[in-house]
Amino acid sequence: MQPKKVNASILYLVILFILVSMGMVFFLHSGFFAIQEIKVNGLSNIPEAEIQKFAGQVQGQNIFLFEKSVLSRRIKLQPLVLEVSFQRKLPRTLIIQISERTPAALILVSKGLIEVDSEGVFLRRLESWPSKDNPVIGGIELPESAGPGQNISNPALTSTLLLLSQAPSDLLPLIGEVHINTIEQITLYLTSGVEVRLGKADDWQAKLAALFQLINDESYQSFQQGVRYIDYTAAKLVIGR
Repeated sequence: MQPKKVNASILYLVILFILVSMGMVFFLHSGFFAIQEIKVNGLSNIPEAEIQKFAGQVQGQNIFLFEKSVLSRRIKLQPLVLEVSFQRKLPRTLIIQISERTPAALILVSKGLIEVDSEGVFLRRLESWPSKDNPVIGGIELPESAGPGQNISNPALTSTLLLLSQAPSDLLPLIGEVHINTIEQITLYLTSGVEVRLGKADDWQAKLAALFQLINDESYQSFQQGVRYIDYTAAKLVIGR
């Protein structure tokens, strides 16, 4: 009789496990976990109301079952959004973590300014100067169809953004404007008014490091007010006064 008792015990345990599992499934699908509050973290340049507008569609949905991929794609319709992730604060709070795209440069256009990030993504069109300054790029022709969220395919813009990405971080605030001509020769204009002729290249790090070292050199600073241009296009550095 012992085997029958063992089999009956196993059967009871299996039934109990099934019942508990079904109870957990029903509980997790119940209204107890319906999303009632949505919090957004990581915003600096994007108004929270814009993210809440996209996120409002999951209000009332189950916090475990809402379609994260769909909501993520919708939130990324905001051009300044780079990445989206989600966290749950049980039982009813959804936390949306946003990573924003960072403006790297401004492009002068006929109707104001356009912000782009380091990848050349069109972030937004501005009618006035932004509170946070970035180097201005001149000599770039943008298609009329360009709009927020688009990646601008332009060789001149790509070259200019590459240069800015290779500049020492402490040099960037000293760059007022970057101009690129039709053969992709680049000229910088420092905020001090000095013109810096860099010419054409694929790797700018050495020239930019040398420029930063030069403008921080005490002997250069002693006569910098009379400097009109710095020329790196020749074999030897030329400083024009």
